[in-house]
Amino acid sequence: MLTSGDTLMFARHRQAILLTLALLCGLSGCSGNYTFNDKTYRPLGDPQAANRGN
Repeated sequence: MLTSGDTLMFARHRQAILLTLALLCGLSGCSGNYTFNDKTYRPLGDPQAANRGN
């Protein structure tokens, strides 16, 4: 038999899981290698990008 404490615990776990999923989805959008219409753009950590295509 579930008590009110058990129901509250399930609700907290559900909220924690939903928050974790939302944070992971938000952070996964930050990992893309975006390109722009700018000749000087290069991804961070790619020092050779400036020398390509010359």
